Amino acid sequence: MVVGAGFDVTPVARVARLVRDHRTALDRIFTLQERVYCAGGPARRRDARYAAAFAGKEAVLKALGIGWRSDVHWSEIDTGSIDATGGVRLTGGARRAAEHQGVTRVIVSVTFTSELALAAALAERVAYG
Repeated sequence: MVVGAGFDVTPVARVARLVRDHRTALDRIFTLQERVYCAGGPARRRDARYAAAFAGKEAVLKALGIGWRSDVHWSEIDTGSIDATGGVRLTGGARRAAEHQGVTRVIVSVTFTSELALAAALAERVAYG
């Protein structure tokens, strides 16, 4: 059963500035898997990949209905560990927020152009019985 949905559109240039200006603190925003993915491949896609990961995190927060808050850290939403069904890995405060609502899986889909990254997320609860 779908508990919530979230969508986000993020300008690539905005995230490119964030990455450039905060290079030494990227681990506070992006997981290791995300940073490896974003840094890999063609340099011309690097900024768009970071923007897609960022948009994915924003969409997850919206799907959980919580938005950004102090007990949930950006790096607790791992869009770099999407499983075969599109589910992302949540840890820490993000996981606790999901569990509090009975959310058992959050599915994310992202895409990007040279200018925009788009993400959609669905929070699901497995219905037993």
